[in-house]
Amino acid sequence: MGDGVYSAGMAKGAPHYPPPCRYIFLDEIDSTNSYAKSLGDFPEDGTLVIRAGRQTGGRGRGGNLFFSDNPGGIWASIVTPISDISAHFEHNRAVSLAILDALKHIGGLNAPVLIKWPNDIYWGERKITGILLENVPGRPNRLIIGFGINVNMVMGDFPEELRARVTSVREETGTEAPLDRLLEDIICRYIQYLNNADLAAVHKLYFNNLYRVGAKAVVGRHTGTFVAVDTDGRLRLATDSGDVLLSSGTLRFLEDGSGNE
Repeated sequence: MGDGVYSAGMAKGAPHYPPPCRYIFLDEIDSTNSYAKSLGDFPEDGTLVIRAGRQTGGRGRGGNLFFSDNPGGIWASIVTPISDISAHFEHNRAVSLAILDALKHIGGLNAPVLIKWPNDIYWGERKITGILLENVPGRPNRLIIGFGINVNMVMGDFPEELRARVTSVREETGTEAPLDRLLEDIICRYIQYLNNADLAAVHKLYFNNLYRVGAKAVVGRHTGTFVAVDTDGRLRLATDSGDVLLSSGTLRFLEDGSGNE
C-alpha cells in the first residue's frame, strides 16, 4: 500500500475535523512521529495518517523506547489541525476512547480494556497500547498523535523483559485482527469523538473507563488517592493536605507494588 487517499469508511460531513485526506504507508521507519516531524507539506484541511509495518526506534513518553519492531502491530501517527495547545487533551481523550472502543469491538463489550492516564491502554493488568502526543516543529497549528497497538503478536515476539507487563489482541482473544481495518475503525471513531458536541458525555465515558480510579497512587512527589481526571486532562489526586491537580507525570499504583508504568 502506498501514498494515497484514505477515505473508505470515514465519517462524512464532520463540522470541525474532516476525514483523513492522505494516508502514507511505510514498510519500515525508525518512528512514525519522527517521520511526521520531518515532513514539510501537510494537508490544509483534514488529517494525515502515517502507518509503518515496523518501527526500529519507536518512542514513548520521556524519550523511552517503545517496542514496535514487529509487523504484528499498528504503529501509526495522525497529524491533525489543532486550535491551540490547550486542545491537546481533547485529542488525547478522543484517540484513547477510539482505541478502547475498537479493542472492545474485537474482544467484546466485557473485555477489561481501560485507559491508564495519561496515555496508555490496558487490557486487564497489561499494557496493550501506548500513545504519544507531540507538536510539529514550526507548525503550532498541527499536532502529531502517535500510537502503537500490540495486535497480532504472541508473547514470544516481545523482548523478554517486557513479557510480564504487556499483552496483545491475539494473546487475549486467540485470533488475529486485520490491521488496516482496525486502524480505519480507530480513525473513524477518533473523528467522531472530536466532533461530538456533547463534551460532558464524552468526558463521562472517558472517566468511566479509567484504569484504577479510587486506588492509592503516586505521581512524582505526591501520594494520594486517584479520584478523577478533570475535563482539561489534569489528574486529581486526593492527598492528606487536599486535592492536587497534575498535568503530567507517571502514575504509579501502590497496592500491588508493581508501579504499572
